[in-house]
Amino acid sequence: MTAFPRERHSLPGCRLRPLELADHPAMARYLAGMDPWASLGYGAEALERYLGRDDEALYRFAVEHGDDDQAGLLALRSPWLRGPYIELLAVFPAHQGKGLGRALMDWTAGRAAQVSANLWACVSGFNASARGYYAAQGFVELASLDDLVAPGFAEILVRRRLG
Repeated sequence: MTAFPRERHSLPGCRLRPLELADHPAMARYLAGMDPWASLGYGAEALERYLGRDDEALYRFAVEHGDDDQAGLLALRSPWLRGPYIELLAVFPAHQGKGLGRALMDWTAGRAAQVSANLWACVSGFNASARGYYAAQGFVELASLDDLVAPGFAEILVRRRLG
């Protein structure tokens, strides 16, 4: 049994559904135009490969708001070290400020707590808004991982203790 079943989930203000093959091109193009992916040099082609690659430990969900409007993306890796890892969390700009990020994190943390005392993520060091978001969600910055994703950039490993 997984903490993140590949099925539809209703959250306050939004819904999650398993990412489908038809979602990949548009999602990849959208992500490629947003930070941190744009600044890190991720192109739509590379992101589309990531979204579509076969990986049983990666749980990918489309975030929907309103009338099936694509509002973001959530990708979770489990198992990962000593707790699940948020591999990708994006709320598209038109949907930011509506509480979707908090709803996604509450759901993720609640599910992760079923299998671990930790929830992990990495955030780009230059991404001040994402660093503030994770801090507000109870994450603590633990380590700077220089050149992990792209030369000249640091990723910050963060952890939220659960329970």
